[in-house]
Amino acid sequence: MNFITATLKALALRGASNRYVPVSTRGLGRGLGVSQQTASNRLIAMEASGLISRRRGVHGQDVMISKDGMELLRREFADYQRIFTEPGAIKLSGTVASGLGEGQYYLNKPGYHTQILEKLGFTPFNGTLNIRVSESEMAKLSIVPPESRIRIDSFRADGRTYGEAECIPVKINDISCAIIMPKRSHHTGVLEIISANHLRQELCLKDGDTISVILERRF
Repeated sequence: MNFITATLKALALRGASNRYVPVSTRGLGRGLGVSQQTASNRLIAMEASGLISRRRGVHGQDVMISKDGMELLRREFADYQRIFTEPGAIKLSGTVASGLGEGQYYLNKPGYHTQILEKLGFTPFNGTLNIRVSESEMAKLSIVPPESRIRIDSFRADGRTYGEAECIPVKINDISCAIIMPKRSHHTGVLEIISANHLRQELCLKDGDTISVILERRF
């Protein structure tokens, strides 16, 4: 672990992942095993790199980790998950939820439809199964390395650009399907599942039903 991730970890453990917290460079340095001056220099460098934000506090300075800083920590976390997670299937559990009809709209576009057939090997049903999951369940996807994700390229049609997405092959009750994640999506906490099957109908699902998605590890 390098000094940046070690410092981010120390700040996150103080609660700086989602709010400003008071940070003493003396105390931070003591926790990291470095001098107060070194701890201060690290904070200055990390602020300049956009990894943290700082402001004047009541008793000194307050610090909060930025979005980029948290992403760096998540990548570090993903590496440790790959190291310590036992080989075999990974299960993500959640509850069935209604969507906004976006899946049907996008999957009807030939640019997505054709790529899914070519890269995943099935013609997708015109709609997604939406599964609401907790943050801890969603974090399991970080185990999947980039080379195990299938990229769906962006394309132009109807005078507009449709963004890229990535897919992770999974199974639900032995039915082959995939999690699809649009790069520009603003939704959080919801897995969108594509399949050749109308999953709600075939599995007799309704909103609120508990369901598990199985990711077969190939890495």
